[in-house]
Amino acid sequence: MKKIITYIFLIFILLSLSSCSQKSTVKESTETNAEQKTQEDIINITEKLYVTYINEIYTNTSDYVGKTIKIEGMFTYEEAKNQKYYYVYRTGPGCCGNDGSMCGFEFTYDKGYPNKNDWIEVIGKLRTYDEGGYTYLTLDAESVTVKQEHGAETVYN
Repeated sequence: MKKIITYIFLIFILLSLSSCSQKSTVKESTETNAEQKTQEDIINITEKLYVTYINEIYTNTSDYVGKTIKIEGMFTYEEAKNQKYYYVYRTGPGCCGNDGSMCGFEFTYDKGYPNKNDWIEVIGKLRTYDEGGYTYLTLDAESVTVKQEHGAETVYN
């Protein structure tokens, strides 16, 4: 397990270094809304290396707090302590014979929530909060969009 994590970390570093030499192309935004972000400002968690992106953010949280993240996945929620918690996730590789672990983020949104198991795209700012002596990550969603097309529900990288 330690070797796998080391390899994933090395792959992430190599990908980061290889992208440093490329010029990024950003389309000019014609939106007048000050809240609109350019593609350069958004961390886009794609299907390719999905689990690696999530692990990187959870491992190095302080590097990502306050940044805008775009993520797609299934929607679900749970109730605990008289409160609902909402999630965008995909099923990732489990550990020790436990296949099917949730891999994604909790999020909050003030304009209503989709139906359970809808495929959604969430764009929001990452923040942390403390509850019961633990620190959690959540996205303060700027938008939640139900998508007709969706990617792989189960991801391995």
